Amino acid sequence: MKKFKYIGWMLMILSACSPQATPLPVPTSTSMPTLQAITSTPVPSVTAEPPAAQITSIVGTPTACKDSALNTAWTRDDVPYNFTDFGKNKPIPPNEHFGMSWTLQNSGTCTWDSSYVVVFKSGYQMTQSASYPVVAEGSTVAPGQSAIVNINMVAPEKTGGFQALWQLQSTDGTSLLKFNLITRVDKGSYSPPPRPIELSYKSSCEAGAGRIRLSWIDVANNEDGYRIYRNSRLLVELPANTDTVLDAVPGVGKYSYTVVAFNLSGEGSANTFVEITTCK
Repeated sequence: MKKFKYIGWMLMILSACSPQATPLPVPTSTSMPTLQAITSTPVPSVTAEPPAAQITSIVGTPTACKDSALNTAWTRDDVPYNFTDFGKNKPIPPNEHFGMSWTLQNSGTCTWDSSYVVVFKSGYQMTQSASYPVVAEGSTVAPGQSAIVNINMVAPEKTGGFQALWQLQSTDGTSLLKFNLITRVDKGSYSPPPRPIELSYKSSCEAGAGRIRLSWIDVANNEDGYRIYRNSRLLVELPANTDTVLDAVPGVGKYSYTVVAFNLSGEGSANTFVEITTCK
């Protein structure tokens, strides 16, 4: 028992002499920074969608216009030109000036302008220029409309038959119409036409003015026309194959008339005398 007391006493002495361990501070509860959860906002997935249909106006592809033409009249010196039986056209003296005329109708859907031309292609030209516009610059011929092309020509010096090919062509040179021109040149083919026969007249009076109708028999077959003279002054010029004319005069009086059939070679004339004595 004493032994155990002694051991306890010694332990107490030793514990008093040994350095005491400094107690560790008790950690106080301080709030630690809170880690906030990093959350990502979900990005909507990109999925390919067909592009929205765009509303566009549908414009049709322009359709090229169509060129075509008609020759509705063909004359030489204002007389219809026979292009199927050339022998029926009167011959022309050498070096004689004459005029060819075509009435051309735009029967297509294109509008003509000055780039549409009548051009010489082959044969004997008889003109100064080889190309003539259908219309003047700045003018047009709409579909359905017509234009008259006049070309002055000169007959060759030599006699005989002469051929010339002309054509109407569009802007790009496409041929729309062809004109085969045959000209007979003969200085001996013309002789003065015979004079008209049985020239007579009838007179009347209306409202104080006299009317005189002249009549005759046309026996010529080579005349270019008729000229009517009153008192030696030209009254009127009439086409070939005419056989009557009406003239108005002031009233009573004496009037002389001359009826002349003519061509390039001369005239064949007939005369008559008219007197009106009563006209009230």
